[in-house]
Parts: sequence; structure tokens; C-alpha cells
Amino acid sequence: MFQMMRLQTKLVVIGCLLVVIPLTIVTFMTFFQNKTFLNTTMKETMKMAYTDLDHIAESVYSLVETQQEVNENSVRNSLNVAREIVAAAGGFSFEETPVTWNAVNQLSQASSAVELPRMNVGNSWLGQVTDLKTRVPVVDKVQELVAVSCTVFQRMNDSGDMLRVATNVVKKDGARAIGTFIPGVNPDGKPNPVITAVMKGETFTGRAFVVNGWYVTSYEPIRDAGNKVIGMLFVGIPQESVKSLRQAVMGIKVGKTGYVYILDGQGRYVISMGGKRDGEDISAAKDSAGNLFIQEIVKKALVLKPREIAEQQYPWMNQGETRGRMKIARIMYFAPWDWIIGVGTYQDEFMDTSRSLETSAKRSNVILLSILAVSLTAAILIWLITAKRIIKPIVGIIDGLNDSADKVSDASGQISASSQSLAQGASEQAAAIEESSASLEQMSSMTKNNAENAAQADKLMKKTNRVVGAATESMQELTSSMRDIALASDETSKIIKTI
Repeated sequence: MFQMMRLQTKLVVIGCLLVVIPLTIVTFMTFFQNKTFLNTTMKETMKMAYTDLDHIAESVYSLVETQQEVNENSVRNSLNVAREIVAAAGGFSFEETPVTWNAVNQLSQASSAVELPRMNVGNSWLGQVTDLKTRVPVVDKVQELVAVSCTVFQRMNDSGDMLRVATNVVKKDGARAIGTFIPGVNPDGKPNPVITAVMKGETFTGRAFVVNGWYVTSYEPIRDAGNKVIGMLFVGIPQESVKSLRQAVMGIKVGKTGYVYILDGQGRYVISMGGKRDGEDISAAKDSAGNLFIQEIVKKALVLKPREIAEQQYPWMNQGETRGRMKIARIMYFAPWDWIIGVGTYQDEFMDTSRSLETSAKRSNVILLSILAVSLTAAILIWLITAKRIIKPIVGIIDGLNDSADKVSDASGQISASSQSLAQGASEQAAAIEESSASLEQMSSMTKNNAENAAQADKLMKKTNRVVGAATESMQELTSSMRDIALASDETSKIIKTI
């Protein structure tokens, strides 16, 4: 019975292994494939996300660069128009009559009184007009024709400081910005690039600060008859004058909550999300870890080459959130406008697809494990039933074999006993045969003696007739016994051979 149980256990184990081993291999391969696929997907997702951020940053950079090229071409063309208008009006000249100006440095806002000769265009003095409703020669005409800002500068001194004597650039109070001047040396001690170029007799085209904002500009020197620089003619377009550019930047969405923003080199918002914080200085902003991340962004951006991209990662916690989430900002720097282009979004938004795939992979793994468990349970039950069905007839056969073995054993015992009896009878018969043989030899000797003594025994014949007759009878009986013994010997021999 114990062996039957062992056989049943072996059958169940073998059957379960036949089911479990293939399923385990399939499950392992599926786990491995899921893990490999998930890791690959996460890497590719991150790669694609970074690529998308970079594409957005590059698109904004290209948009700004294109706008810069358009603006530069526009101011060059506008400068040609302004030059033609001046020439048509009779050119610039000076009167001996002096005019006093309250000259205000547009950068430091320091002011001082300065006396300069009147500057005329043709025969008309440009005047000291601050009211936008009062028409001013040249500058208003240029604005009407090509829709750009225009200014006529008069040189103030040997340092090259240039005073606005006629302009349609407007100050914050709504008045024309006459009386403001561009210093030859900036407050930081560096030469002003506009004045430097003009004093060399060159035309400056590029980004420049004008009164209270940045412009894409073109400055051309004004010379007298002796080719001395006595002033300069300016045309310019506000750097952010194109509303479509601002709207395009503000309208870019990055993922679910990401956006594009523009900072200047000082850490002030140029274009913020929705335009709500434009102009705000955020250089002191800290992330949720206490780091001055805006300053780090500015520092990285200012050393970038054209179209080069940097990255800033920082934890950020919005109002109402309990913990910071990691943000990624891809950064480019457009030096002509001093614009830092930032494209930022939360890192976990990159992983939405990967997390969905990870959830699906985990669900698949759970299903596989469930299938494995169910299959193992089913295999155990099926093989228990099957083993019982297989073992039952085997048990019957074994029981029959055991009964047959018992019978064979009994028969063997009986045959053994019979063999022993036959062997004993054979031994006894052999002994009797030996005795009979000895008797025959004796009788033969006696017969010879009787034959030799026959002659002498005549006298005794009568007496021996009875003995001879009895001997004859004994011989007949002995012969018969000998035949019986021979037959018995043959039978014994056959039995011994059979055994």
C-alpha cells in the first residue's frame, strides 16, 4: 500500500511538472520581455520627451530669429526711407542761436543742463516738441510711411553723448522722449556699442536699449561738411512689437501643464505664462529645495552658443500640493535679444504613457501568475484523479500476481516435498538393487559350483530337485522383481530429470 502511495505521488509530481515547467518558462520569458519592453519604452519615452522639448525650444528660437531677421531688414529699409526724407527736406544744419536742454541719461536717469546750437532740417528748426499731437519734421513722416520709430540725435560733447532733439519714441508719461540722451559710456563703465560704432562712422544695426525698452535698431551717423559726426539718425522697432510673436510663444503648450517662457539676462520675465507676470523680476525665486534655480538657469543660458541647449532640473511645489515634483526646463539663449528661452514641464508627465504600460505589464504578470497557480491546482487535481484510475487496475493486477505467487509458492513447497520423498525412495531402491546384485553374483557363483559339482551331485539331485525347483521359482520371482525394479528405476529417472 505504501508503494502504491509512492507511485501515486510520483505520477502527480510528474504530471504537475509537465504542466508547470512549460508555464514557468513562458511566465519567465513574459516577465523578462515585459521588463525589457518597459525599460526600453521608458528610455524611448524620455528620449522622445526631451526631443519634443528641444524641438519646441528650437522652434521658438527659430521664430525669434526669423523675427529678428525681418526686423533688421525692416529697419535697414526704413533707415533708407528716413535718409531720403532728410535729403528731400534739405538735410541737417545748425543755427548759431543756442538752445538749453535738460539732458537726461536714459540709463542712469541722471540729468544736467546743456546748451547746444539749434538743429535744423532744411530751413526749419526741429524744435523741442514733446506733444505727440504736434507734428515734428522727418520723424513723423518716417513713421507714417514705414511704421517705425524715428529719432534725430545731436552730438552733445567730445565723448559722443547723443541727445534726442526730435523723436516719436514715447516715454512712460506719454510725451515724446526729447531731452534724453545715449551716453558714450554705460553706467557699468563699458563703452556703449551704438556710440562706439557711430563715432567710427559706421552704421549700427542690432538690438539696443531705447528710453525704456529694447528695440531692433539701426543708427546712422550724421556728418557735417567736414565729415565730422555731429549726430545720428535712428529708426527702430520695439523688440516685442509683434503681438503675433508674443501670442505664439504664450500659446505653446508642453504636455498637460508645461509652457514656454522667456527671461532676460537679469532674470526678469519677458514673456510669462499667459502674460500675467511680464516684466517681473524672478531672479530670487527658489525651488522647493531652497535653490535659486532662476539664477542657475540664467547662468547656464548666458554661456550657451547659438542653438545650443542646456537643461535645468528642479523640484517645484505648487500651492495646495504636499510635496515637490521634479520639473525639467530645456534652455536656449538668443543673444541678439538677450532672451533666455525656457521650455518646462513636470517630469512625471513624461511618464504617463510609461506608467500606463507599466500598469498593463503588472496586470499581465498578475494574470500569468494566476494562470500558473490555477494550472498547478488543476494539474494536481487532474493527476490525482488520473493516478487513482491508473493505479486501481495496477493494484488488481498486483493482487492477482501476489495470489498466483502464493499458489506457486505452495506448489513449489509440495514439489519440493515430493522431490525429497522421491529422492529418498530412489536411494532405498538403489540400496535394494545393490543387495539384489550381490545376491545374483552369489547365485551365479553357486550355479557354477553346482555345475562343476553336478557330476558329483547326482546323488544329491533328488535332494536338490526340490531346492532347484524352489530356486527356479525364486529366480522367476527375482526376475519379475528385477523387471519391476527396472521399471521403477526408469520412472525415478524420469522424475529426477523432471525435478
